[in-house]
Amino acid sequence: MEDLPTVKEYIMDNFTPEQQKNMKKSPKYFYQVTFDKPGGLVMPLIVEYEYNDGSKEKITYPAQIWRLNDKEVSRAIATDKEIVAITVDPDLETADIDTSNNSWPKEVKESDFDKFKNKIKD
Repeated sequence: MEDLPTVKEYIMDNFTPEQQKNMKKSPKYFYQVTFDKPGGLVMPLIVEYEYNDGSKEKITYPAQIWRLNDKEVSRAIATDKEIVAITVDPDLETADIDTSNNSWPKEVKESDFDKFKNKIKD
């Protein structure tokens, strides 16, 4: 019977030496992001990361992310691009009543009253 290669050898044999070299690249940026859950409902965590080149990436963490700690959870993020903004629930898909704490850096939103007041002034 022929000797079968181990799984690791088999996987590495499928790539050229150039591809193997590129796979060994380490990310340039490392982030530790902590999300807190002030409400009582356990919901999935939908996060959009915006990078300095203008690209965006949306990641959905399942509701099980809260199983070890019901108040806050941390995620380590390793990336080749610098993160310039983080938005939780960008499309307003979850039952969040306070959307003022959903972004970093904090966005200053004008209230409906201020909009009405400015409209009357003009």
